[in-house]
Amino acid sequence: MSEYIDNLIFDRVQADIDNLAAKAYIANTDLIRVEMAVAWSAKMLNKYGYKNSIYKRCKMNWKPEDHRTDSEMERIRQNIIQLRAIYFTPPSTPVTPQRIAYTSIYQANAIEKILYDLGKLVESCFPGQQHFAFRLGSRALGNRSET
Repeated sequence: MSEYIDNLIFDRVQADIDNLAAKAYIANTDLIRVEMAVAWSAKMLNKYGYKNSIYKRCKMNWKPEDHRTDSEMERIRQNIIQLRAIYFTPPSTPVTPQRIAYTSIYQANAIEKILYDLGKLVESCFPGQQHFAFRLGSRALGNRSET
């Protein structure tokens, strides 16, 4: 399984805010996690014939002092929209927000749930080496000489 997909957080609840849990507040690490999931999904889809350049537009070096600008959030939103247009998500997947502002845990949950659902479908339809890794052996096959 992909660490980029498996590490997404979409189970934030009011109690997380009340208890000042780290996952209730958006930080640079959350933006990196989202951008890496977008980039991974885009690269996997590109690898299997769905041509796109979404992963080139991902910013994976967010710093704690970086401010979330409207243009950066719109770029992330457009990347998510394009991923959804390239592939598909289950009917239970949340709709893409009209604007990403990270003003609520519910919007943060929706963004990461979209990427999780999409990523899980990509993983199951296009399994990588982690699913098919095996060793054929060490003997030469055919008429090759062992030198």
